[in-house]
Amino acid sequence: MKNIYFIVIALLFMTYMVIEIRKQKLSIKESFWWMMSSLLMLILAIFPYSINWLADIFGIEYPPSLLFVFCIVFLLFINFKNSKRISEQQMKIVDLAQNVSLLKERIKENDNN
Repeated sequence: MKNIYFIVIALLFMTYMVIEIRKQKLSIKESFWWMMSSLLMLILAIFPYSINWLADIFGIEYPPSLLFVFCIVFLLFINFKNSKRISEQQMKIVDLAQNVSLLKERIKENDNN
């Protein structure tokens, strides 16, 4: 019975992602990893003992700790991706600001002539 709740939560999360993509509040490229995580949630909800199997493969004694490790790694990956994107955006902003300044200077020179 507990698994049904987790299945519903995973399906609701997937539905929410699709709605946000359709509203164009989240790009398909950005939502890929979130959809993969919700799919993994759905698989773990349908097959709850698969985490035990994975923990045995990785040699982890306490299977729920594997979930925490996966979540931490996933969030670190998302954080790194976002930091990289922010850095790229900042470089583009500086470049655009410099181009605007140059264009303003050219307009000023043309007005003076």
